[in-house]
Amino acid sequence: MKLQELSQFDSSLKFIQNQTWPEEILAISHLDSLLENSLVFIKNSKFLQKLKFQLEKAVSLRVGVIIEEKFFFSLGDDVKSDLDKLSWLATTSNVAQSLALISKPFYDEKMKWVNTQVDGRQMGTTEIHPAAYIAQNVFIGEHVKIGKDVEIMPGVVIHSWSEIGEGTKIFSNVTIYPFTKIGKDCRIHSGTVIGSDGYGYTFRNGHHLKIWHFGGVEIKDDVEIGSNTSIDMGTFSPTVIGSGTRIDNLVQVAHNVKVGRGCIICGQSGVAGSAVLEDFVVLGGRAAIGPDAFIGTGSQVAGGAKVNEGAIWPAGSKLGGHPARDLREWMRGVAYLRTMSLKDKSKD
Repeated sequence: MKLQELSQFDSSLKFIQNQTWPEEILAISHLDSLLENSLVFIKNSKFLQKLKFQLEKAVSLRVGVIIEEKFFFSLGDDVKSDLDKLSWLATTSNVAQSLALISKPFYDEKMKWVNTQVDGRQMGTTEIHPAAYIAQNVFIGEHVKIGKDVEIMPGVVIHSWSEIGEGTKIFSNVTIYPFTKIGKDCRIHSGTVIGSDGYGYTFRNGHHLKIWHFGGVEIKDDVEIGSNTSIDMGTFSPTVIGSGTRIDNLVQVAHNVKVGRGCIICGQSGVAGSAVLEDFVVLGGRAAIGPDAFIGTGSQVAGGAKVNEGAIWPAGSKLGGHPARDLREWMRGVAYLRTMSLKDKSKD
């Protein structure tokens, strides 16, 4: 998309500077992985700090920014000067609204190459190892790559531009959306959906405006995923499940989540958007992790616990309750309330 075309999709944009007009904006970047000739959205200081950190690592990267207008004009001159290295800068009255409006044409551009109607084997565009085992009644989209000793059972749908690593077993009625990468020796159980749209909307004029997702999912080697689990695709970069992780039945993993190596996620747990679980984290049954939460390596979250949005817990934490806190503190609180309730009851 040409830079000048952005205003066609979002008339609220006001360009503050355009030092280096790229011939074309090639992508929308997630702040964890900036791409050349891309744009990013900045709503507040947290996102701005992430951007500054990334630009310090790649000083020559050409990136443009759409930033919340009120936030931009609240910045000091010294902070604004740090933004001079950007290729271009535009303000918007509402970042969430701009994100919804501008993500749509990028989504359309990427998805126009996805064929959902004709099997890629008929089109001659798949790469399937001769030692793969594929049952009847399996749909395989165009440009799908399937490795050696992969076993795919009846009713599986694998959409375009996905990859399945060698030795992986996919049980009946699994649906894999486009741009999904699954590593070696994984097991994906029946009814699971990988790569469905992330749950992202913004309210505008009485309507929930959709934020369009096209970042895909990346599942590393030796991962097992139980039945009827859903893993959403990332907004602009992949949702990631680390190697050796085990996910139970009926689990929800939202867009942009990063799950580390060797994690255990028990049944009916939910991990909200952009949360991070470092290596060897354990979530008990029905645990809930809020958006943007960070759970450090080796931490354990008790069943039914609820970690608040944006909470940061260091490595080795043991959490329980709602809002989640140190497990021993929570248990002492529960014991105290029980003691007091029994004491009150004895007075009746």
